Amino acid sequence: MNADERLHAIRSIHDSPLRIVLGVTGGGILAISDLLTVPGGSRTILEASVPYSVRSLYEMMGSELEPHVSDPAALAMADGCLVRAQYLVSAPKPGTEPWPLAGISCTAALVTDPPRRGEDRSHIAAVTDSGVRIARKITFDTDDRIAQDRRTADALLELTAEIATAVKGAAH
Repeated sequence: MNADERLHAIRSIHDSPLRIVLGVTGGGILAISDLLTVPGGSRTILEASVPYSVRSLYEMMGSELEPHVSDPAALAMADGCLVRAQYLVSAPKPGTEPWPLAGISCTAALVTDPPRRGEDRSHIAAVTDSGVRIARKITFDTDDRIAQDRRTADALLELTAEIATAVKGAAH
């Protein structure tokens, strides 16, 4: 995704009624910055967190699910983010529709020091209050951690934009 495509995706997210809680385990961290550096982030993001410790991750997932970097773990994180969004959302004004909500997550195993065994990968997920559940695995053809994180963040933005577009379309 180039910078113009990224900006377009973020604007489409901010222009939708979708409200999200976003949780990333280090990989994908650039998505938080991307969403907050384009005007409109306060309309979209209810909360963003980085559960970097195992205890914090388990708290977000609501279980001690392993392996930590997998589609089931990403979905469990997204479930936890959705529950948090439901808790955080303020009641809509009388006569207005409630905001659509989603939990968006990423769990990743990116290049590290010392090197790990196994492939570098990210798993992203989205869970909405309307029942949509999406998980995707991303693999890399580079050992550049910054490039891996950029690709992961872009995939998170694309997934969030996909959910935001669906929500916006359903509202019309």
